[in-house]
Amino acid sequence: MPRRSATQRSLAPRTQTSFYPDDLLCNIQATLAALADIDARYRADQEQLQAWTGPEAIKERFAAQIEERYQREREPYDQLLAALYHRMLVMMDSQDTCRTT
Repeated sequence: MPRRSATQRSLAPRTQTSFYPDDLLCNIQATLAALADIDARYRADQEQLQAWTGPEAIKERFAAQIEERYQREREPYDQLLAALYHRMLVMMDSQDTCRTT
């Protein structure tokens, strides 16, 4: 059986200590997933509209409606993500303060 050197052991993955509550990570992931879904639908709607051969005036109206819906659907998730990011920064700052005192 081959022997492992100290260098090889140090490359083994370590158990990571979480610096924030599990709910924060889950909320960030869920928010990012929702934003990705909204973005994917927006891109698909835009591609479908571009392929449509209808009158240009109607296309422009549909494009404005798609854009308005996109912004309306994203806004609450953008705000939530900003709040989660702020919460993460506050927690990291408080942990840094605890380590230095």
